Amino acid sequence: MPWFENLLPESGSELRRRLCAAHGLRDGQSFALLGALGRDLTGAVEVPSSAAPEGDAGEDHYDADDARPTSLQLIQHLSSLAGMQLKFSMSMVKERLTLPARSAGGQWIVKLPGMEYAELPAVEQATMTWAQRAGFDVPPHFIVPIDRLIGIPAGWIEEGATHAFAVKRFDREDDGSKLHQEDLCQALNLPPMNKYGDMAPHVSLDGALRFVTDVCGEASGREMARRVGFTIASGNGDAHLKNWSLLWGNKTRPTLTPCYDLVATISWAQRLGWEHPERAGGPLLALRVGGEHRFALLDTHVLAAHVEKSGQSWAREELMAGIIRARDAWRYVEPDAPPTMRAALDTHWQRVPVLRHLGR
Repeated sequence: MPWFENLLPESGSELRRRLCAAHGLRDGQSFALLGALGRDLTGAVEVPSSAAPEGDAGEDHYDADDARPTSLQLIQHLSSLAGMQLKFSMSMVKERLTLPARSAGGQWIVKLPGMEYAELPAVEQATMTWAQRAGFDVPPHFIVPIDRLIGIPAGWIEEGATHAFAVKRFDREDDGSKLHQEDLCQALNLPPMNKYGDMAPHVSLDGALRFVTDVCGEASGREMARRVGFTIASGNGDAHLKNWSLLWGNKTRPTLTPCYDLVATISWAQRLGWEHPERAGGPLLALRVGGEHRFALLDTHVLAAHVEKSGQSWAREELMAGIIRARDAWRYVEPDAPPTMRAALDTHWQRVPVLRHLGR
């Protein structure tokens, strides 16, 4: 079922490949994989299985002086984290991030970079800090040296990697209790392969905004519109449906989760062949706004179409408010942002019509 499939690492991802290999499963055996990982899924849902290992009965965490666990030991207590990137749920112990030694979960998500995008941790850190400075709800986050990660076996960290990105889990309380969340693929009953909304039933940011407003209320809808503005301002081409989620607490209606997976993907425009807007239309949004995918064509006409398609009269006003907040906050973040990110954003703001007229 799509709702449960969205709880697993995405098909074809490095984490899923490693987990399937360790459990003797094929990539497509989602039900068996869910049974193996079901005690520590994203959110509050658990899928217990009598076939799943009970985990280590000893200490809750690996100690820095312990021998590194084998891959087989490791997979017995890994959390199921959706997405494509290799990542782990870890706990902070003695100022180091350590992998739980049994299926107790963790308070932090730690993302390991691939060598193809070795600067990804620094770009994500800068983008998340930028959003926080712009007034958005952002969990605690930081860059962590690889040598401060305890319990990850040799071979799981690519040679040459020096840093990872760590972000506090907002679906876990400090006492370990779980908060329920679901991403928009789950909420709309779409498979992960349709996270970009380009397969039937097609979903755009216009429709997603309408849905969030209907389900969560106007306050959350307005907040989402402002985040769409930040997405445009930061050149984030990966704000797909799995990067927008709803969170349940003790209220009768869900709200938007804090921001996560915010990355100025425009930083790699040259590498991806986007440096010339005339080539393949230039960088693309993950989801269409006002019927438009291309950043370089986002103008006042597109924003008018966004208002009409979303059915929210305030959509343009709030989207522009998000852009302005991003513009005003950038000067505080720019000095510490990676040089490639700064250069790419300079070009981005010159080429996108709804950004260009605001100036920086």
